[in-house]
Amino acid sequence: MRLRNRALARVDSEHLLLLKGLLLWAVIGVAFLAAWRYGLLQRVWHDDSTGLSVAITLVFLAIAARGSWHVLKLSRALNHVAEVRGAIMQAPAPDLDRSDRSRALPKGCVSEYIQTLHTKAKIGGHRGVIDQGLLLDAFEADLRSGHELGWFVADLLLSLGLLGTVIGFILMLGPISDLDTSDQGAIRTALAAMSGGMAVALYTTLTGLIGGMLLKIQGFLLDGAVQELVRRTTQLTEIYVLPGIERRQLDATV
Repeated sequence: MRLRNRALARVDSEHLLLLKGLLLWAVIGVAFLAAWRYGLLQRVWHDDSTGLSVAITLVFLAIAARGSWHVLKLSRALNHVAEVRGAIMQAPAPDLDRSDRSRALPKGCVSEYIQTLHTKAKIGGHRGVIDQGLLLDAFEADLRSGHELGWFVADLLLSLGLLGTVIGFILMLGPISDLDTSDQGAIRTALAAMSGGMAVALYTTLTGLIGGMLLKIQGFLLDGAVQELVRRTTQLTEIYVLPGIERRQLDATV
């Protein structure tokens, strides 16, 4: 029982999702500063003649910042569902049926969803069990809105890294086609060009892999938060909201 209470306390911790997002940014920041301190970033950006590594880095930072905004929104939503549950639990028993009233629930996406349930029951004239499956699907779709871009860009960064690999090999093998083996200067020039092409291939691949993996970690964090929010909202409405609506409708028919 004590372990279960501790686990529930950790799950309901305020802004737990935001703390996870900040931890991810802390890891990224430390890695970035270490790479800058030892000149790795400068070397990657300087030796990549195509500029793909710089482009991948800038796109990653922009999409990661956008994903962080979604992390903040979902963190607030998870806090909100806990506040709504507390407000309903503290309400007197007769007032549980009126959990859609503005006086009872704090403003937020979960309160709006509960209001939608009451509106559906009122307009539809339901008698008996109310099915909220379609509304939950729409609620989840709204929560996931904008997350697809993060997954798309994560795959795009991996593709850009592979594109850089192909370009690097082309730059590396190009000077060999017309190489005069009797000219020592031409050989040295070709080797230098091959080295530059190999640098492009390796650095763009490395940058694309790192950026794509980090964005996928952030996407995994967001998807997990959406599933948790939908789970809590479903549990809250099925236990405390829908029975009150159904009971009130049955009383109205008597």
